[in-house]
Amino acid sequence: MTRRSSQTVRRRRLGAELRRLRESRGISAEDVIRHMDWSASKLSRIETGRIAVLWEAVAALLDFYGIKDGEEREALIRLAREAKQVGWWQPYSDFLSKDYRTYIDLETAASEANIFQPLGVPGLLQTPDYARAVISDAGALDLDDEAIERRVNLRMERQQVLDGDHPLKLWAILDEAALRREIGGRETMKGQLRRLAEVARRPGVTLQVIPFEAGVHASLTSTFGIFRFAEEDEPDVAYIESFAGTLYLERLSEIQAANLTFDHLRATAKSAADSLRLIRAIAEQYG
Repeated sequence: MTRRSSQTVRRRRLGAELRRLRESRGISAEDVIRHMDWSASKLSRIETGRIAVLWEAVAALLDFYGIKDGEEREALIRLAREAKQVGWWQPYSDFLSKDYRTYIDLETAASEANIFQPLGVPGLLQTPDYARAVISDAGALDLDDEAIERRVNLRMERQQVLDGDHPLKLWAILDEAALRREIGGRETMKGQLRRLAEVARRPGVTLQVIPFEAGVHASLTSTFGIFRFAEEDEPDVAYIESFAGTLYLERLSEIQAANLTFDHLRATAKSAADSLRLIRAIAEQYG
């Protein structure tokens, strides 16, 4: 399954035209970033058609670029209106934080993701029962059964990025604690461990485990990841999760630090084959 549509084509046409206009007037990306108060990543995604942009923002850009021609302005603003795509997650928007919406947009658009999670199984790899247990026990939330199921459904829909014509290339590293922490009871953990063993054999998915005997490693408590995108000129985005929310990192130095940390974790973890054997061994303990 793929979420691409004719709106993707419109976004790319609009982005290419906005970039052409900017460059033809000798305006740098840095000038636009300062004027619009955007990040470098946002401008790049607009100009490569990875995200939609409000028509009001297009109008402001055209003003900045000195585009006065009525027909040209009208055509680009109309294209912006047509390209404005409602996110697939829109039915769940009533409970999605801004941070979570950003995360889902990045996850949906990315071609590759490197993820480290020390204390639990990443959402992309969770079974419905495991996800339900995690969501039900979230201390800050007081949810009825319907609200819990909607959150579980959203998490399962996110997993579609691992399927289809252009699946996300995923490299996930877990701490052994994530495999041994019993969440949702024995049957839930048995199903979750079997799910990990199944996903680990998929093309495009690499799963590694840092064993307890590795001791101290490069990221004992921080969940973080790095998203990469198919377009060569589209910068990577890293993130760090905490109780206060998700911090998104876009500076080159920050991305380099995240990549270096992930490389250290890769070197510390068991190989993919040995990790799979460990997952199966723990799963066998559940019968």
